[in-house]
Amino acid sequence: MIEKRIVIVAAIFVLAITGVIGLSVRLWGIGVPTCITDVRPFRDAKLIEQGPKRYELHYVARMWTFEPADVAVPPGSTVDLYLSTPDVTHGMNIVGTNVNLMAVPGAVNYARVKFDKAGDYLVVCNEYCGVAHHNMAGHIHVTDAAAAPPLPVPMPGASLTKVLEENGCTACHSLDGTPAAGPTFKGLYGSKRILANGGIVTADDAYLRESVEHPDAKVVKGFEAMPALPVNAADIPRILAAIKSVR
Repeated sequence: MIEKRIVIVAAIFVLAITGVIGLSVRLWGIGVPTCITDVRPFRDAKLIEQGPKRYELHYVARMWTFEPADVAVPPGSTVDLYLSTPDVTHGMNIVGTNVNLMAVPGAVNYARVKFDKAGDYLVVCNEYCGVAHHNMAGHIHVTDAAAAPPLPVPMPGASLTKVLEENGCTACHSLDGTPAAGPTFKGLYGSKRILANGGIVTADDAYLRESVEHPDAKVVKGFEAMPALPVNAADIPRILAAIKSVR
């Protein structure tokens, strides 16, 4: 008798949960995020116009930025959003919508969102992903004047520094001397570095390589130890060349 009551209660509970999910989808457009198995993880962010007010948006979440950082679409647009990450797990919440995704290395997550109202929609990371997590944000501009702008065209010399962006380096290290979470790359190569333990080293090839492979080995005074990043060994020579090129 007791077992029968338990089964009845469990069945009622399952039906109630199913009903709540159905109402959420029907009334508020809340659905379960989808992990896409037929799309390979990607590194290139892009916005593709599929038709009148229909877009496909490939978002890349990396330490500590969303790419593209700014997107513009007209009101009434339906956007198929694909999310990928090359480094660590990130969250992605579009404030003012029901989009709440996880960016997981090796996977692509998907959501569809319709922007009925004009305005600026803030994109934030809601999963702690490192020291500059709080700075990770982007914007989707929904405006009548918007024809989805193309992504920035790389400037001459960008091929060298692109590898820094791809590996998350520019999230903490500026290229123009601007203060950031980590030391600037401008003028770094060949300079003297004062370490947190009082030592002084020269930023030569050996120092740069060690800092990439073992970021906590020699911490510069005034800064915290950089978290270890999943850097591809084949990228290290390109990273070093890029850092050396920033003068």
